[in-house]
Amino acid sequence: MSWYTYLLVSDNYNNTQNSSNIMQLKKQEVLELFCNSIDNAYYLYQAASEIALHLKNKKYPSLGLAELALEELGKSYSCLAMYSKADTTKDWTSFWKEWRHHDVKAHRAFFYEFFCLLRIEFSDKELKFPTIRQSFSKEKEVAFYVDIDKGNRKIHKPETDISDEECLRRVTSLVGLFNASFYIKDWLTESYSEDFKNAISDYAYLTLTTEIYQQDVLGVLSKMKGDNTEYNSGLDKIIELFTNDEIKPK
Repeated sequence: MSWYTYLLVSDNYNNTQNSSNIMQLKKQEVLELFCNSIDNAYYLYQAASEIALHLKNKKYPSLGLAELALEELGKSYSCLAMYSKADTTKDWTSFWKEWRHHDVKAHRAFFYEFFCLLRIEFSDKELKFPTIRQSFSKEKEVAFYVDIDKGNRKIHKPETDISDEECLRRVTSLVGLFNASFYIKDWLTESYSEDFKNAISDYAYLTLTTEIYQQDVLGVLSKMKGDNTEYNSGLDKIIELFTNDEIKPK
């Protein structure tokens, strides 16, 4: 799997701001944003799950809530990748542009699959991965808003145009992504060394800056190893999570 096209989307923007005027984050701030983004994403996911799994009426709001959770999870991955670079990075232009780009954030959430292969999906042959809509942002819009098609003048109503199956598919697709993010959150907030934590972050950064696929993961992690024992231990944690076929959702 590769979302390389979306991680580089900011390169196509017009750079209209002076980088010296853009907010620079400290390492601790990046960590707090990472943790809080995951927490908020999970709360949105819980709300979406409650609607999708327990509401007897139409489930369409759960699609939009789950997509919002996906965006928050993608933001956390951006923070993860910047953690080890925070104290040395001077230009945060791309980071803040991606922070505001809804489709980039939603796609980026799936980068957690470079840490863990667990994927739980609601099976429906008619629904295509990753979304049946034009984009993730379109998925969110159709879940929340009534609209009219300027071409055929058809009125869109969420309650009639969104199936329960589509809602369940999006909600369940988040489970594996959260599983990886929870493990990583534990690693970054427990009493591991900074070298250990930097290794986790460096790997995430590498997945965003090079075109790699899941079959490349073990080779990439092996090449990252050097003489620093703590740094290597961080990489070994990723290998353990990535290769554990018996891993269960946290």
